[in-house]
Amino acid sequence: VHLTTAGPCGPGEVRARYVIGADGANSFVRSRMSTTVTDLGFFYDWLIVDTKPHERTSWSPMNWQLCDPARPTTIVSGGPGRRRWEFLRLPHESVEELSSLEAAWKLLEPWGRTEQNTTIERHTVYTFQARWVDRWREGRLLLAGDAAHQMPPFAGQGMCSGMRDAMNLAWKLDLVLAGRAGPGLLDTYTSERSDHVQHAIGMSMALGQVICVLDPDEAAERDARMIAAGADPRLALPATPPPVLGDGVLRRTADGERAANVGHLTPQYRVTRQGRTALLDTLTGGGFTILTDGHRPAGALDDADRDFLTGIKATVVPLFTEHAPPDGYLDADGGFLPHLREHGHVAAIVRPDFYLFGAASTGEELRELIGQLREQLRHPEPPDAVSPAPEPLMAVE
Repeated sequence: VHLTTAGPCGPGEVRARYVIGADGANSFVRSRMSTTVTDLGFFYDWLIVDTKPHERTSWSPMNWQLCDPARPTTIVSGGPGRRRWEFLRLPHESVEELSSLEAAWKLLEPWGRTEQNTTIERHTVYTFQARWVDRWREGRLLLAGDAAHQMPPFAGQGMCSGMRDAMNLAWKLDLVLAGRAGPGLLDTYTSERSDHVQHAIGMSMALGQVICVLDPDEAAERDARMIAAGADPRLALPATPPPVLGDGVLRRTADGERAANVGHLTPQYRVTRQGRTALLDTLTGGGFTILTDGHRPAGALDDADRDFLTGIKATVVPLFTEHAPPDGYLDADGGFLPHLREHGHVAAIVRPDFYLFGAASTGEELRELIGQLREQLRHPEPPDAVSPAPEPLMAVE
């Protein structure tokens, strides 16, 4: 990819094997791709006001969502010593009118915030949307963060989703650039993350449909429904897609279908090795992890398995409840081994982004699982192959 850049030091040119457009909702990189966008048509304008109170204040509640149909308002912590207010634009207001500094001070006044006790650090109107790009990779161009998806902020999942994008893409690019995996591996970035991000978008939309209510009668019906459901989100909110990865680098069944219970985020606990206790990834340094029950050996791996695992920088972690040998790991929190045993597993392969690739009940299954991982990473597609966009999980009206 050839990039022409402009900045404080003047124009420049960059050549790269891959370019990641993590360049926001108005992504330049996305504009150079042919991908389409699925838009759920859910958007509202909100005035965001970031403030710095002059005095130390104890806020109660710390984070507050006021579902008042006269003016839905969000009040949240903006970091140490800071506070954020968000005000929904009402139908009779223009964006230009709401964007003014005078409007910000007028809306803050009922909350006791004035120019005498508060500094406004930033104020702007954002349009919250619910949409995602249908294909996150085209050849050597990839998208991440707001360039790939936008969602209402009510579930706090925008930045979280961007971090998940980075975690998913980073280990795959690392293997491809090192020649340890075929370029086709990068197409699983779209299939895995697109399905997962639809969960976050669905959840944030469901909350937005509760919050962004301006009609008093509709608000009264909402309140009655929420009270009748005991304020339990599982009962009060519509169902959303599950928070699991879409199809991709995951264990397959004998008929080639995705195995059950894979693609879920795995728990992480502290372990002790050679006198040092820390979270598992701190001791392993990240990468693929092969968890095994040290008290129930899964059998020796052959040289081909070990060479493959070494090549992808995987770590085999034999776990013990006590008296771990020098190359073993003590399950310090008593979390990993009970979890494995509860499901009848002697081993599990956890991906670098902490999602479960698959688990094994026997040594033979573990070796078959490693074989599947080897095959999936050596995906045979050519470098510039473009897979079709996955079908959306959410209904689009």
